[in-house]
Amino acid sequence: MWPFRKRQDRALFNVGDAWPGPSSASGVRVNADTALRSAAVWSCVRLLADVVSELPVHVYDADRREVDPPRALITPAAGTDLQDWLWQHMISFLLRGNAMGVIADRATVTRPSQIELVNPDRVTVQVTPDGSVWRLDGREIDRADLWHRRAYPLPGEPLGLSPIAYFANTIGLGLAAEQYGSKFFRDSAVPSGLLTSDSSLSRTQAEEALAMWDAANRDRRKTAVLGSGLRFQAVSIAPEESQFIDTMRLNTQQIARIYGLPAELINSDSGNSMTYSNIESRDLSFLKYSLQPWLGRLERAMDTLVARGQYVKFNAAALLRTDTLSRYQSYGLALDGGWLTLGEVRELEDRPPLPAAQARPQLGAVA
Repeated sequence: MWPFRKRQDRALFNVGDAWPGPSSASGVRVNADTALRSAAVWSCVRLLADVVSELPVHVYDADRREVDPPRALITPAAGTDLQDWLWQHMISFLLRGNAMGVIADRATVTRPSQIELVNPDRVTVQVTPDGSVWRLDGREIDRADLWHRRAYPLPGEPLGLSPIAYFANTIGLGLAAEQYGSKFFRDSAVPSGLLTSDSSLSRTQAEEALAMWDAANRDRRKTAVLGSGLRFQAVSIAPEESQFIDTMRLNTQQIARIYGLPAELINSDSGNSMTYSNIESRDLSFLKYSLQPWLGRLERAMDTLVARGQYVKFNAAALLRTDTLSRYQSYGLALDGGWLTLGEVRELEDRPPLPAAQARPQLGAVA
């Protein structure tokens, strides 16, 4: 069908704020901006972006020897260090499924040295049988000058999937529940209490009784004295009765599932009791199933910024640091086996190197 395929616009969003986002089943408009107002979405995005951007990044040659990073991995954009640049990548990935930038300078014809990231909302792509036309702020841009990485690529599609667009109903439900809760607790028609009487009261008598009660007891915590057969009964509705809390809890768990995170990591109740052993297993699972795919995507992106024959690697070892005793025992095994030196151990522990005179021979090392 390709020769007969009609011209189509494949846009993330229209330029500016013209595109309000899809309307969810709850009636709430959902886009990247409104989604971030959900505490669950904010927590997932912040956690993944914070952890990934703060991991150490190393560059190695083909012999696995560490080399100095190029300029593109020190100040990849004007006034922006690598950590902030990676954070911007992650938030674009997590909200829009695409990271976009303008290549401002090059180390070689094919290797960028400075990339100014832009809001993906500003970029559109038009697919035609003759190719794709990319535009930034409505003006055509040479594809060779555009930095574009996809988080969730589809075959035959130039843009990656947007998690916010695909799960607009789930996120919209959470936003609608928050709006409902705010309105309910602000101006609900449920009274705080009831004044009742065994005898019938006229409208005038009821209004007089209410005025007397309010005048004597509003904003006061005094003992109330009632006459004329009046009784006061406090009225309260537990949030659980309106299923508000359960709705919010389930929605938070669903959003954590969208981003592949254990619910406990964003302070949500998962229904499981946590012990030291399963916390350790959870952290390993978090690294393997939640973080590693993101690290791999960014490593492949940064590989294009280093010289041929070099590659980039995140150091995720800091996330697996155990208690002091276990760590020291593992260092002892490494030193005895001769596959770690004392200097390397001190570096892992953020200690300065020992003077040459104090460095002792490594146990198990071959002279």
